[in-house]
Amino acid sequence: MKRQIERPRRMVPYAFAVGVSAVALVVAGCASSGSSSSSAGSSSSASGKGASQFSILFTTEDTQTPDELNKLAAGACKSEASAMPLSVQQTPVTNLQQKVQLLAGQNALPFMYAADNVTIVPGGTYYKTGNVLDIAKALSDLGVSGDMTAVAESTIKQTFDGTVPSVPFQFNIEGLFYNKKIFAEQHLSVPTTYDELLSDAAKLKTAGITPISASGATGWTLARWIGILLYRELGPTAMQQIQDGKAKLTDPQYVKAAQQVADLGKAGYFSSGITSLDYNSAVGQFLTGKSAMIYMGTWLLAMINDPTQNTQGNNIGFMPFPAVTGGQGSIDQYPANAGSPNVINAKLYGTNGKAWLKCIADNYGSASLKDQGTFSGFRVNTPVTSLPPLTAYVQSIINKTQQSVLWFEAYFNSKATADADNNMAPLVTGQMSAQQYMSTLQSDLDSGS
Repeated sequence: MKRQIERPRRMVPYAFAVGVSAVALVVAGCASSGSSSSSAGSSSSASGKGASQFSILFTTEDTQTPDELNKLAAGACKSEASAMPLSVQQTPVTNLQQKVQLLAGQNALPFMYAADNVTIVPGGTYYKTGNVLDIAKALSDLGVSGDMTAVAESTIKQTFDGTVPSVPFQFNIEGLFYNKKIFAEQHLSVPTTYDELLSDAAKLKTAGITPISASGATGWTLARWIGILLYRELGPTAMQQIQDGKAKLTDPQYVKAAQQVADLGKAGYFSSGITSLDYNSAVGQFLTGKSAMIYMGTWLLAMINDPTQNTQGNNIGFMPFPAVTGGQGSIDQYPANAGSPNVINAKLYGTNGKAWLKCIADNYGSASLKDQGTFSGFRVNTPVTSLPPLTAYVQSIINKTQQSVLWFEAYFNSKATADADNNMAPLVTGQMSAQQYMSTLQSDLDSGS
């Protein structure tokens, strides 16, 4: 089954927010004729210094990661940047893979690049050509393997067939954000079981409050509900079973999860007008107190910590998705992602690149948390004080999390990913049955598109 690169989950604009997640990649000199000796990716192999520039092309949707790297280049990594200058370029996410393919065809892949997951795992195109650095081994060789968090490394290995080809500039877990004030006013406690969640949703609806914000126009905000229900019911290998061909999405226990989400829609627990409601509108509905809950990744903290967007202040809380009574999953198994891949080109990885990677590993975790209030897959080596209470709470959860699971579409090919999104609105509005929804996805997976 072909894997699809994770689409921007925080890449829903930061006014939006990407796990998606921001995609970073590096382009070796757009004006180059395609030679690997271009200004962006030139190599001083004789001296062992590798690429002369840390040239990066980020998506235009990502403002956070390039901003943080530029701050490091001017601060903690100033000497590394002096030896290997940082050069940031940006392109829309829709152009990303075409750009990488073009550079690969010209033998001009840059120092760092993002690529379709299937190309950077063992047996993949860029893996076979030696353009993928083993980040875990590189960090170990540098003596800083402990700088990558265990849960981030575990998540990356689940995503990339047991390998670590990506620098984890981002790390997010998913769960339910909720409005503590609304819960208190309605005398609701944080649900620990799915049955309790349904009971709370019914009480909220009766009180005239939208229980759950979600976007039908950005269907993954709804599709993630299917995934988390499967993980709670069937356990942490639920989607791996699909990947390995040991189960099908059309099996009754899988269709049941889709039906449960359809039932939420039928009960009127999601946002009204959900079919046309976009991501920013759904998030805005929650952040302005017009709904009680939203299922989302912790990239949402960037918006929660922005008082111009969050009118609820410290009344926003975070909880794990509740357990399913009798289910094989655990409430402390959080869906997680480490962002879209940030691959270092092993052919251009020399002395200066090693110094940059070590500096990033040592400093990025603290810098990202301090400057952005968001998390990476690196440890916070320098304590960050005065964090917003919710950010500090989420950090404590991440620190103690030992096992993660992947998001619903993590193992899907491009066709299944698109259909998972596009068909969620019809599912929750009753225009498509749960059986039809899951059959469509299974057909996509069987086709290998």
